[in-house]
Amino acid sequence: MIKNIGVIPTIIKRRNSINLLIDCNLIIFLKKCFPRYNVLLLSDKKEARNKISLFVSSGGNSIVSLDQGDANKFRKLLDDYFFKYALKKNIPYLGICHGAQHIANYFGSTIVKKKNHTKTNHLIFFKSSTRRQNVNSYHDYSITKLNKKLNIIAYTKDGSIEAFKHNNKKILGVMWHPERYKNIKKFDLQFIKKYL
Repeated sequence: MIKNIGVIPTIIKRRNSINLLIDCNLIIFLKKCFPRYNVLLLSDKKEARNKISLFVSSGGNSIVSLDQGDANKFRKLLDDYFFKYALKKNIPYLGICHGAQHIANYFGSTIVKKKNHTKTNHLIFFKSSTRRQNVNSYHDYSITKLNKKLNIIAYTKDGSIEAFKHNNKKILGVMWHPERYKNIKKFDLQFIKKYL
């Protein structure tokens, strides 16, 4: 049976056009993590019917409540539709950076502007162990409080939530970009497989 990963793209507005983009490194990462899956770019609501086994909301864009730009509004339409579809059909869902913020925002969590989280690396601490991991960071906004339906997995020293999961559904949000390393990290592959 063919399994498909549906990726919700980054939206960029250029003059009179809207471009849907996916980082090629994200495709490479997903194929490494899930080698038997096809990776599809989702641009139309009908594509959810393509037997999607995992949805991925990629990085890029801002949450509309924080930035009312046209590209962000269009991205929200896609994110909202596919996330609700995944919830209804009980399909696993991975949110990366913007995607994690979208999930957190959907459930009414708190997102605030934070300094020192853009184009840097920092340690994350795991709630259930003493483990630490160095991850990249490319976001201006951080999740600081989660809705009770979501559980913290990892956080930074300043209290920003870097990874979380849903209490009883296969929904995972990560604020770092596992696809943006020169070499794919074994940690990221194992981490994502563990929760999805």
